[in-house]
Amino acid sequence: MCLLAQNRGKLVTKESLMREVWPDTHVTDDSLVQCISEIRRALGGEDAKRLATVPKQGYRLTATPVPDNASLTAASAVPGQEHNRRRLGPRMIAAIVAWVAALFLVVVAATFLFNGEAAPQETLTIAVLPFENLSSDPEQDYLSSGLAEDLLTDLSRIGAIKVLSRNTTFGLRNSPEAVSETMKDFGATHMVDGSVQREGEQIRISVQLVQLMTGSNVWAQRYDRQLGDLFDIQDDVRSKIVDALSVRLRPQEQERLMSTGTSDVSAYDLLLRGRHFEASLDRPGVTRAISLYRRALDVDPGYTEAYARLANMYDFSSRFGWGESAEADRVLAIEMAERAVRLDPDNPFARWTMGRIMSRLGRTPSSRDRAMQELRAAIEIDPNYADAYGFISLVYVGGAQIEEARQAIGTAFDLNQTPPYWYYQNRGIVSYFEEAYALAVKDFLRAVEMSPTAAFSRLWLAAAYAMTGDVDAAEWEIEEAQMLGEPQTVTDVLKANPIIQDPEFQNAYRSGLAKAGLPE
Repeated sequence: MCLLAQNRGKLVTKESLMREVWPDTHVTDDSLVQCISEIRRALGGEDAKRLATVPKQGYRLTATPVPDNASLTAASAVPGQEHNRRRLGPRMIAAIVAWVAALFLVVVAATFLFNGEAAPQETLTIAVLPFENLSSDPEQDYLSSGLAEDLLTDLSRIGAIKVLSRNTTFGLRNSPEAVSETMKDFGATHMVDGSVQREGEQIRISVQLVQLMTGSNVWAQRYDRQLGDLFDIQDDVRSKIVDALSVRLRPQEQERLMSTGTSDVSAYDLLLRGRHFEASLDRPGVTRAISLYRRALDVDPGYTEAYARLANMYDFSSRFGWGESAEADRVLAIEMAERAVRLDPDNPFARWTMGRIMSRLGRTPSSRDRAMQELRAAIEIDPNYADAYGFISLVYVGGAQIEEARQAIGTAFDLNQTPPYWYYQNRGIVSYFEEAYALAVKDFLRAVEMSPTAAFSRLWLAAAYAMTGDVDAAEWEIEEAQMLGEPQTVTDVLKANPIIQDPEFQNAYRSGLAKAGLPE
């Protein structure tokens, strides 16, 4: 009510009201509507109409301001105004009472919403560790890791929770005390840990949610069920964690979390196996993953994630020539990605996959626009999708939107405390076009150290070295890149990497490569 009164006669957007009234707290539109309704009820009668709704935008208060004490004194000193002053007194009193009542109701409503507590100031940051495989068969690692990864993904789709990336947490499996301290260093407030034991069709899953500051369990549960009950177990674990954290889900978040992708546990099991082999990103692993994803689709032809995973594998196969025909694999990658997006537009991985593939198709504005559309959709669906921010930064660079690119790659690093090499590569590209060549060299070096066979990063490193005047180092990187199969001329390099479209940016990259000794 105070915000509306301060902006009397002006439009106050829903977003600004929710931001000011509930800072750092996620509530639904229903909470705002409820408060507006309470204010109108307190004002009553014709006065309730003074608080107008502006469809799809917000609210506007048109109430007449109540005179202050100085105005009242001046009015009483004017001859002939005594009668009016006395006549308006009760109305002013009624207005003041109504406004105070409205403010009281807002406070009561807020108290009800937060269960009698002040709005939480702490940001909830969750670390999900890989679940331990307690089965007698070590090959069951795919199941324990897969269940933890899917829980991480589900929690990351909740706007009120920040989730540390898989790269940050899945490399850790030391003593509980050491892991807890590491997670606190990364800013985590809570940690999810667990174990999985499978014997035939019998499965035991134990999960605990730990408050890192105190080391105490907020919630813990053990499930002894049949494998066929796996989806029910996942739903219950997710629900109990959300309840234990006192997080209110928005309707769209609830809807997204209810979607399992498939109703067939055997199809899900095949998908988890495929993801296990996919992680190698080598030719045998990709080939095995393609086979398993195909089998999952045989079981459930409507399985969105299996299509999206297949799209990625065919894209890799096309880029590295691992199949019989690179062009045929490229066509299959697009077809699988299109099916995934069509089946489930709210699947962030499907949208990310489509965006990544479209960005590499060529130089047409339509493909770049589609890439940007898909990657933005992935981020909207999953606000913690670090890889989507990381990749969209490169698409921004391609369109010469350098400030947007810097912000996007910065967000990616914020969300992923142990980023893969290509994050550094993309940040280096942003720095290169900002003419911050020393910073670019630093990031490209880091990318090459993390992935020595990343020839694309070596070309950028060569160009950045050349722009700093270190031609000897630049020429050496060109030789390394060519030994790894990169093109032999500047023209062919630009042709093979169509993301950079802006003529000025193309010339800047061309200049660096030429100074590094690459022939035109």
